[in-house]
Amino acid sequence: MPALVLLCGSATAQEKTEVRLEEVNIRAPRIITPLPGVSMEREQTTVNVQSATDADLRNQQSINIADYLNTQGQSITVNDYAGNPFQQDISFRGFSASPLVGTPQGLSVYLDGVRVNEPFGEVVNWDLIPTLAISRTDLIPGSNPLFGLNTLGGALSLQTKSGFTSERFEATRTQGSWGRSQNQLAVGGNNGTLAGFVALSEFREDGWRNNSPSQVNQYFGRIDARIGASEWTASLLKVDNRLTGNGLVPYEEWQIRPQSVFTSPDTTDNDLTHVNLRARFDVSDRDSVSVGVYQRKLTQRSVGGDFWDDFDRLSYGRLDDCPLTHFPFVSANGAYDPNGPTSPGCPGFSPNGLFNIGGTSQEALGTTVQWVHVGDEHQLVFGGTFDRNDLSYGQGQMLGFIDADRNVYTDPAKAADLGLSALDTVIQRNFLTGSNESLSFFATDTWTVRDNLFVNYGLRWSRTHVRNQLVSDKPIPLYQFTPAFLNSRQQRCGTLADAAARFLCSEGDYTYYSTNPSFGVSWLPEPTLNLYLNVSQGARTPSVIELGCARDRELENVNNGKSIGCSVPTALTSDPYLPQVRSFSTELGVRGSAYDGKLEFNATMFETQLEDDILFVSLGRKNRGVFDTFKHTARRGFELGLNAKVGAHTFRIAYTRLDAKFGSYAKVVNQSNSSSNSTAGQLNEFTIEPGDRIPGIPRDVLRMGWAFDVTDKMNVGINMIAHAGSFSRGNENNEHQAGGDDNFGESFGGGANGLGRAYLGKGTTSGYAIFNFVGRYRITRDLTFFARVDNIFDKRYVTASELELNPFVAGSFGGRDASGFNYNSFAWTHSQFVGPGAPRAGWFGLTYAFDTVASSR
Repeated sequence: MPALVLLCGSATAQEKTEVRLEEVNIRAPRIITPLPGVSMEREQTTVNVQSATDADLRNQQSINIADYLNTQGQSITVNDYAGNPFQQDISFRGFSASPLVGTPQGLSVYLDGVRVNEPFGEVVNWDLIPTLAISRTDLIPGSNPLFGLNTLGGALSLQTKSGFTSERFEATRTQGSWGRSQNQLAVGGNNGTLAGFVALSEFREDGWRNNSPSQVNQYFGRIDARIGASEWTASLLKVDNRLTGNGLVPYEEWQIRPQSVFTSPDTTDNDLTHVNLRARFDVSDRDSVSVGVYQRKLTQRSVGGDFWDDFDRLSYGRLDDCPLTHFPFVSANGAYDPNGPTSPGCPGFSPNGLFNIGGTSQEALGTTVQWVHVGDEHQLVFGGTFDRNDLSYGQGQMLGFIDADRNVYTDPAKAADLGLSALDTVIQRNFLTGSNESLSFFATDTWTVRDNLFVNYGLRWSRTHVRNQLVSDKPIPLYQFTPAFLNSRQQRCGTLADAAARFLCSEGDYTYYSTNPSFGVSWLPEPTLNLYLNVSQGARTPSVIELGCARDRELENVNNGKSIGCSVPTALTSDPYLPQVRSFSTELGVRGSAYDGKLEFNATMFETQLEDDILFVSLGRKNRGVFDTFKHTARRGFELGLNAKVGAHTFRIAYTRLDAKFGSYAKVVNQSNSSSNSTAGQLNEFTIEPGDRIPGIPRDVLRMGWAFDVTDKMNVGINMIAHAGSFSRGNENNEHQAGGDDNFGESFGGGANGLGRAYLGKGTTSGYAIFNFVGRYRITRDLTFFARVDNIFDKRYVTASELELNPFVAGSFGGRDASGFNYNSFAWTHSQFVGPGAPRAGWFGLTYAFDTVASSR
């Protein structure tokens, strides 16, 4: 947990006044507050910090922090791989904060000084952040020593409201498209010494895509006390949510029915209890000591319904699929085969669905102690932090069937007929326990050289110890799990050569050290012109999931030429060592204002070089992939921003050019990339070369906004978000092309008959631009009507894509069931799956709010 720094050394009364001014943001956003108590003038910072207040969140009617960053943030891109507004990937300058385990994380997110990236995968769950309780956000680029624990591209600092800073009653009701409804209540107040604040939010939505309901329940409470020369804070956050994110869909289906899903359900249940305690003691006019302690417990359960990607390996003489004819075998392509590999198969009799069932329990504990000295020229901070994370994770699988609505369901009655235990029993695949301990010491100084020249420098030293114990099933397909097979296997660990042992077991015990400096200069040649330069170094240790799902080349060739991979966020493989990621960032920019502050501008050039970058690589099979190390990658570009106030009109423009590229050669696996090796029995590898662009990161991003104060009671605005296209996951070498087919049929004597799976999709997404509307009208002093319309012109667009295998195709042979599943896998296609953008939708509501004042005042 980063330090709860207090850079205020004046008398207690003066400190209280300063804190209140900066948190309610009375003036223009000149004060930067990276952590609770840390405050500096914007001109003292040496990076392009983006800040927002609770009023900004309220005016944009944002349902979560990711939503606000998407509409208002500079250098922000969004990839919606999950298909849920609370499960989006948010990237800043090419570094991600995402709730999806398959997205390597490069941003740290802090809530009142507590890092909320979860231990399992370093993910950020946007649904666990109480948006209604947020008073301020600061997005800080680079690797600031104040922020430890894996901050590569930047940190997002969130501060909550208190009864001292939010003396207000606010009740809001929202409803509209897709069955969305939201009830919110926030109350805060104080008596001068004690303060309390409570925020409650309940969100419901059916979703715009099929089978996609979600509910989010957030409850936050905070108590503050100012006693003599000390200040005490205790807060509690409780969240109980169920999210449905049915993910990507083949491009061909999206064109016909944008609301369609590939398979369902895909649900995640989150149950969080988060407690944060902190205190500050002023030991003199210039010195203060602060301490903080937190505990964070998260329980997650996920159920994912997919198609069974091993269906095409139903093997060789064991199953009698067609009960009317009982021919003696089924071909390895999944089709019942009395006369050759082009037979239609037996729709409805062979299982074709798969449930991935996972459960995670995570607990994070941390403490920090620090000393702050505020002098005439120097603001010094020295501190230390200790964080410990413990987790356990279990994952199992069941076979099932897919109905006409693409829902996966179980049919245990068929287990005896087909002899498949996985039809009525959850087959345990993995059990993982792990821990992560991190000890850090840091020091920073803000040196005021002159009134217009500031130097920031700092250093952070960290030691991180990661332990894993993984019990994983051998790479044995589910169709081999018969009662006899299970009875013949001993429930113990062994090697691949030990046929009697059921599991492979591995342990990881790794220690990582890092020393990360930062240096920056800020100079104001004129009061309205600010030049700044910053260089910093950062590091990120591999997460438990990255170690447990790292590419293990020793296991690849035991699986018929397939890389085993992981069914993220579920199945794991082994525990090979991964080095920590190292970053080196530089930033050079200018910002300023003109016309008495009515015009504000910024321009920044930035670059971050990474060594031993860890990225998730799709294998071309649904949700399956591996984490692999890439020796060198880079993100570089520039950003421009302009804000202008002209009478009753406000204009905003933000443009970013970003090049995110590989900087070294690498070989990766994806069977759906047309340039990969398609030789039967060999890995489907292809080569990445220096200069190839990293998937999912568009080169150009433009945001524009206009707001108009129609009257003193009414305000309307329009925002535009435009993204250039990006490469698909699985197309890391940028060479995939549509057309032609693989040589899959050669494995079973079908090559001479031209039996191969066609390559579809261009391997990139197209650029898009969408327009959104927001409006507010104050009916009375306390009652306000608001409305929001997203995607005004109902633009069809996609935000993400991946190359995968699609079995829901017609083909020239192969029987199909009601879902469209083709029971002869020779007819399947290598398709481009896309993350659809939402169609036009509107919401409206009422807010009843008034200020509260303690009667004793």
